[in-house]
Amino acid sequence: MLQKISGSPLLADGPPDLGWPSASRAWATVFVLMTAYAVAFVDRQILTLLIEPLRRDLAITDTQFSLLSGLAFTLFYTVMGVPLAWVADRGSRRNLIMISVAVWTAMTAACGLASSFISLFAARIGVGIGEAGLSPAAYSMIGDSFPPARRARAMGVYAMGSIAGVGMALIIGGAVVEWANSAPPIVLPMIGALKSWQVAFMIVSLPGPVLVLAMALLREPKRQGLGAATHAPSAPLAPFFRERWLAFTLLAVGYSLVGVVIAAYLTWAPAFLIRNYGWQVGKVGAVFGAILLVGSTSGILIGGWWADRFAAAGRKDAVLRVAVIGAIAGFPFAVAAPFAPTGELAAASLALMCLGFGLTQGLPAVSFQAISPNRLRARVMAIYLLIGNIVAFTVGPTAVALISDLWLKDPKKIGVAVAIVTAVVLPIGIAALVAAIRPYVRAVDEEMIAAA
Repeated sequence: MLQKISGSPLLADGPPDLGWPSASRAWATVFVLMTAYAVAFVDRQILTLLIEPLRRDLAITDTQFSLLSGLAFTLFYTVMGVPLAWVADRGSRRNLIMISVAVWTAMTAACGLASSFISLFAARIGVGIGEAGLSPAAYSMIGDSFPPARRARAMGVYAMGSIAGVGMALIIGGAVVEWANSAPPIVLPMIGALKSWQVAFMIVSLPGPVLVLAMALLREPKRQGLGAATHAPSAPLAPFFRERWLAFTLLAVGYSLVGVVIAAYLTWAPAFLIRNYGWQVGKVGAVFGAILLVGSTSGILIGGWWADRFAAAGRKDAVLRVAVIGAIAGFPFAVAAPFAPTGELAAASLALMCLGFGLTQGLPAVSFQAISPNRLRARVMAIYLLIGNIVAFTVGPTAVALISDLWLKDPKKIGVAVAIVTAVVLPIGIAALVAAIRPYVRAVDEEMIAAA
């Protein structure tokens, strides 16, 4: 058994157990982790609805806003994800997540105290560092809570938390901004009167302490599969990438490029609806938030169920087939939405786009878990997130902003810029996922043989 380091249980590890947790315990773990993911995305995405008041109060451009939304958060989120995943592979994933929640919650509140672009940028870095500890550890916990045949649905439910968080961020943020614009000013000692966007940051940071308590009530699942019974603290990454580099690379490229389009819309759809159709912030938050909550979460649930059904029928490529279908289904609506003549038709296109992309969104983790030994799962997932998030949440929002600022030179054409990025990037991502099917199936077979 691993020895505790400096008396802390964070790096402690228990003996392996070939038995799986009970269904109730496993699903309780999933729902708490999903809630944590939703809260994380609320704190991460609330910024996208605050673009207009931030532009006014902090005098920032669309390109600077894209850096706040993308680079400031994503760079440190992804870079810190790798060492924190190493901790998750060695010890208590639950304790790591508790610490992460406390950090990102405090830094979200700090965003509400920012007085300049630089101070807000620094606080966003803190949010990214805090959230970096969540997903690699969470995916590893879920992988040890469900047998492979039931894993896609469980991970789909967890992934649903991201979209639920974005939807809640839009709905809550829109309502808070509308309320703060008409309510008497809120004055804090030594800080002074808070603006509407500052109030929004403060409010969304409040669930953090409750979430830490909920995580403390969970039990750490025993590690399963190949490498779970070994006394070694971790497994080396080099042999994995030497043997399965092609499957990993094609999966990472495909899912990352689909993520570019999703990130571009998550960042710029509120601005597009406000600028093009004159919608108020409250209406944008309610409509686009509801679209994400209903359309994307339905797609994620259907995608996980569909992949599990294909897998039960003996299709080893089930996950990638569903992922490709979802990306193809969402493509035409993603291109068409910015050109809709009315806001209502644009919203309808966004809803169908979200349903299609939702089929794909819950499946990256399932794909990488299927080709990774137990003691590598958190790190393999963290490396994918390092690649995927930098590509998606840096390239996506910033490419759109640069096209809008430097080429189109019209803030009202921000939606056209999103459509251009979609038309160029998404077909390449779909082609990469199709090309990944054969090496993916081969890697899954190898992992099953090795585990047996």
